[in-house]
Amino acid sequence: MNRTFKQMALLFFAALLFAQCNQPDAKSLRIRGKLTGVKDSILFSITAIEKGEAVFRDTTVNTNNGEFDFTMSLDSVCSMEVVDGASDRENRYVGFYTLAVPGEEMVLEGDINKGWRFDGSAFYRDFNEVEQAIQPINLEMRAFAASFDSILQANKLTAEAEMQYSKHGLDLYRKLEKAAFAFAKSHPDMEASVGLISYLDIDSAKKLVKLLKPSVLDGRMKAFVDPRINLPSMQPVPYNK
Repeated sequence: MNRTFKQMALLFFAALLFAQCNQPDAKSLRIRGKLTGVKDSILFSITAIEKGEAVFRDTTVNTNNGEFDFTMSLDSVCSMEVVDGASDRENRYVGFYTLAVPGEEMVLEGDINKGWRFDGSAFYRDFNEVEQAIQPINLEMRAFAASFDSILQANKLTAEAEMQYSKHGLDLYRKLEKAAFAFAKSHPDMEASVGLISYLDIDSAKKLVKLLKPSVLDGRMKAFVDPRINLPSMQPVPYNK
């Protein structure tokens, strides 16, 4: 009886130690999962704003049949892009935005070309709701950008085509903006809602955060939100090839 109790106690503490070792600490983010459509690696590109200046940090992780599992160190919440490494080497963009949040676990699944979803800790389960609200529009915008780029590469961009593309691009942005505002309005107390400002211009981002509760904006998301909404308004820069 006593021996059985000791064995159970040892198993319990071993399981507890294993669980603790696999939990991200307050200054790290564990990222794991499987994304099909990835050839050999994924680029995780962090953008932080320190003293008004953008600071970039790229981490390339090799994949095994699309699978990956690694932990990155973080001091605060940052914007992050998840990009197919092979496409990046070919100067093509195949990827998406998310938030890198220390102390959390991000699980990514799906197809990097067709659609992906988030799981893991509670924050990223919430972030999946944000993602699914805007992902269809983002995929439309990606296809639009690829079509525009193919015409540029073929040197077939006429004045009429440029006008049509400009109008369609603006329509897609307004569609995305509308979806972002609708989600924020219905989820004012969700931390993950702040991720929507990554897709908006500065003026729209300032309006969106006013829909969110102070408890969201004054908490750990403050380091991500404040530098972005306090930048001066900027006009779009014309695209020249």
